[in-house]
Amino acid sequence: MAARLSTRISLRWVPDEPEELTNTLVMNVGGYFMDLRVNKADQSIDWAMAGERQILSKNPLKCRWIKAIDSLGPSDPDEGIFSPLPNGDDLETGSMPCAHKNDAVTDYEEVWRKLDLVPGPKRAWIIQTVEDSSHGGTFLGRVAGSFMALRQKDDLSFSVRSESLDENAQWNVIYAVGQVEGVPSFAEVGISEFEGEEEWKEGNIVSVLGTKYVVRAFEDLSSEMV
Repeated sequence: MAARLSTRISLRWVPDEPEELTNTLVMNVGGYFMDLRVNKADQSIDWAMAGERQILSKNPLKCRWIKAIDSLGPSDPDEGIFSPLPNGDDLETGSMPCAHKNDAVTDYEEVWRKLDLVPGPKRAWIIQTVEDSSHGGTFLGRVAGSFMALRQKDDLSFSVRSESLDENAQWNVIYAVGQVEGVPSFAEVGISEFEGEEEWKEGNIVSVLGTKYVVRAFEDLSSEMV
């Protein structure tokens, strides 16, 4: 499945009315995902997670998300079924615990919209720190001119960065939430790409700003950005 950037348009806990209280960005690259949901009201983290994305079936499209890091704490994998809507958006349906219903497992409906890629290097990747930890770790992801960093420490505290290239090829910080000191950032370092990233391949161990990462997914976007 091609690399993709998506945003959520609405969430509905059945039978309630749909609403959208977050700004959400999801990166899908190969068999991995990064998902950042920031509350519109106060710019706090609503939910942030990253890990493996499995395709269970294609007709209908059914996915499973196995979270390696999760700002809400360890949990079982989630599953959802996608169906196309007439306007080109996608409807995801499934069930999961609902926080404001005392974590009762509740049916949900989410509407997702594919985003145009931000101009930038014609590649997409997701990498994960090599250190073996049952609770923590860092995921970095890029899709062309969009970058995301999600870090969970062993105490389960979470820090996130989201950045985007502008028309002058300068990185703008969209979100920097939590203890972001030391969390990799293109904007802070003042570079457009990490050393050697154009040569990365899935499974490689690479060094980014002095830390070792494993390349979980890598895609060439040349055919999508012509």
